[in-house]
Amino acid sequence: MEKKPLIGIIGGNGKMGCWFKNFFEKNDLKVIISDIETEYSNKEIAEMSDIIIISVPISKVTEVVKEIRNHIKKESLLTDTTSIKRYPLKEMKKAKCGVLGMHPLFGPICKDMKNKTIVFCRARDNIYVDFLKKLFRKNGANILEISPKEHDKQMAILQSLLHFTNISFSYFLYSKKFKSNPNFLTPSFKLQSLVLGRILAQNPELYADIEMENPYFRKISEEYIKEITKFQKIIKDKKYEEFKNKFNLSSSYFSEFIKIAEEKSTEILKLLEKQVIRVGKPKKINLKNAKVGFLGPEGTFSWIGAKTIFKNNVKLKPFINIRDIFKEVAEGGVDLGMVPIENSITGIVSETMYSFIDFPVKSIGSFKIPIHHVLASYEKDTKNIKIIKSHPQALLQCKKYLDENFPNILREPTSSTVAPILEDKNSSVGFIVPLLTAQKYKLNILRKNIEDYKNNFTRFFIISQSRIVIKNLKPKNTLILFAVYDKVGILRDILSIFADNKINLSALHSIPSRLHPWDYMFFLEVEKSYDSIKKIIKKLEKYCPYIRILGSA
Repeated sequence: MEKKPLIGIIGGNGKMGCWFKNFFEKNDLKVIISDIETEYSNKEIAEMSDIIIISVPISKVTEVVKEIRNHIKKESLLTDTTSIKRYPLKEMKKAKCGVLGMHPLFGPICKDMKNKTIVFCRARDNIYVDFLKKLFRKNGANILEISPKEHDKQMAILQSLLHFTNISFSYFLYSKKFKSNPNFLTPSFKLQSLVLGRILAQNPELYADIEMENPYFRKISEEYIKEITKFQKIIKDKKYEEFKNKFNLSSSYFSEFIKIAEEKSTEILKLLEKQVIRVGKPKKINLKNAKVGFLGPEGTFSWIGAKTIFKNNVKLKPFINIRDIFKEVAEGGVDLGMVPIENSITGIVSETMYSFIDFPVKSIGSFKIPIHHVLASYEKDTKNIKIIKSHPQALLQCKKYLDENFPNILREPTSSTVAPILEDKNSSVGFIVPLLTAQKYKLNILRKNIEDYKNNFTRFFIISQSRIVIKNLKPKNTLILFAVYDKVGILRDILSIFADNKINLSALHSIPSRLHPWDYMFFLEVEKSYDSIKKIIKKLEKYCPYIRILGSA
């Protein structure tokens, strides 16, 4: 093929349409799209393109095909990305061009198509069918060729029935207002919750189409419900032998896979050991007598911040690390958590960012406290100080002062600013601590304000399961976590959306992904409330396979 084909995607601003647009552009192919408020109409895409891809909801495919089929060049290829093949292909074959039914068995959250499967239902071949097949295989995809009828029969069980079962189960939990302590969830429920979460994160219109438009699913669902009714009667009548017989028959049907499933699910459960899974809506918080977690022990800057914001209305609970605070908030062990997010000198706190990714909690506000250090000791004279101990950050923030005034004194980093005070009563030890901490532990204050930068601040987020109004906090900004498609200039395109709408950004940080080397998540702070930028966030979807609102600040 001498000339590269022009790719036209109808529905190019949808999630799957965006995914394929980025894919083809990465493979040096020109792509044009039509969608709401785009330069080209559906008919113009049909007239101009060599390969026309319909990426719209299943229920809209027939309507789009009727609109464009008389505008497609005879030598072009008409294809689609929908989960139903029989009826759409019947309509597509009325066009006088090449026709191919495609079904990518993966979603737009996937980074690429390596080791993924794309179904081909051939209807009327031309050169572009083989072109797509070679291109997809070159990018690591598996091509599975099958008839439209067999495809829809398989999908009636693999998609429609599976989704029907999970959505029904999740709605049942909702209808019963079922709640459970995260520590009480069984291993099987934890595994099932991953499937539920993945399904419920999708577009309900798509899943309605998958169940309602598949011509074979109605019969399958009726047969399935009959089997459930039979099982229900077996349980009601306590027919143990019949139950065991059905169980064993089911087990034998999957016998080749059972041991592998047991092994692989155990690996997944190990990954979930530190992941909180919460069922149901979060409880309401009464700020009076609420439990607040902070980075302890008492005497740290986190403790000072907590005392500043909450006064004496709450019960403070110290934690050794930031992740434990997130975990306790997510599990309901404490009502609120206070975590450092950024220091004006040393920058972002990565442990806080990763914890936001891992736990289902939100920020409900932020505040800053000034960072001032004193040199304190059980000793009264600096001449008798032999060693200075403190947290590495405190030592770093006072480095210039220490170099000039105590150049020959040993410095020892510790787990917190308070830890050495509690552990070492030796009078020859100096401690770098906040003023309030020195006063709390009745230390002698040898020097005040020894920090190198006088305008040093640490910013904290208050995290919670649910929104609550705290008098001293007035959140105005929205926090967003997102991943991007792998495309040149993608961040520029995202930032342009905010610039074009005259919306300022307070922060943009990249966080290395733990899933793939050299992949990144991005943390964005927008100087607008969430309600005022909902439409803007919708526009981000064409560039971002994953978007999560982390709350307000």
